[in-house]
Amino acid sequence: MDSFHRAGRELLFNNFLDYIEERNGQLVILGDCFELLRYPIESILVRRRELLDRLAAIQAVYVPGNHDEDAFSLRDPYCPLHPFFTRITEAFTQRIGDRRFRFMHGHEIDPLMNAGWKNLGRMIGAMTYRYELRRESRAATRDTLGLSPVLDDPILRLRLRLRRSMIRTMREGRVRMSAEKVRDLTRQIRTQRMITHYSDDRVEDLYDVAVVGHTHYAATFGDWFFNSGSWTGRSNDFLSISPLGEVELLHWTACGPETPDEILAA
Repeated sequence: MDSFHRAGRELLFNNFLDYIEERNGQLVILGDCFELLRYPIESILVRRRELLDRLAAIQAVYVPGNHDEDAFSLRDPYCPLHPFFTRITEAFTQRIGDRRFRFMHGHEIDPLMNAGWKNLGRMIGAMTYRYELRRESRAATRDTLGLSPVLDDPILRLRLRLRRSMIRTMREGRVRMSAEKVRDLTRQIRTQRMITHYSDDRVEDLYDVAVVGHTHYAATFGDWFFNSGSWTGRSNDFLSISPLGEVELLHWTACGPETPDEILAA
């Protein structure tokens, strides 16, 4: 949500919510709706009050992810910080048509999401937020954090050192490769392991269809795995599930929903 203020994305999202309301649809948000690793909830409440009101009004269902896992502590039905937070739920299974759909963020089974990585993410997020406050910036950009010649800030220097250390750690066997190759290799291994886990769940008859997010890449695998993508990248991806259980991967544009020219196979 903290990327919506750029390039008119907030207006696009409001139009998307209009589209859902007009069709009496049910919106399910599969995590990372808030950057709670980086921003305090009080800041989000102030900056996104109108959007929270809208999500509450349409009764959107909210399944937190790894970036907003702390949202579970906000769902007190007797004293919620906002009515939308009463819509927070764990991963859940719902029958649609003749199939059982499992809705989850996906970080729950991510092999990289161990305690060490989570703590490191919290630390980097806290440092980034403090840096933004000191620079009086709403959001640190990649240019600010990675290419700025001004490196006199100790928080920025520490963050850059941690980033370089993470990249070095991921290079197994001291093999020299670019950061981009490291990310691609890690993503492939990670996706393969996660899809294997979903497949094992199906074999055990836990559900029929996995609907996830987490990786920020919209994708499909067969007729039983669907990744809803992200609204913080180049495209605004979402999944449309009919009452019969038919799933369609779409992009939201200024002209409404469009079928992507290319659908990635996970």
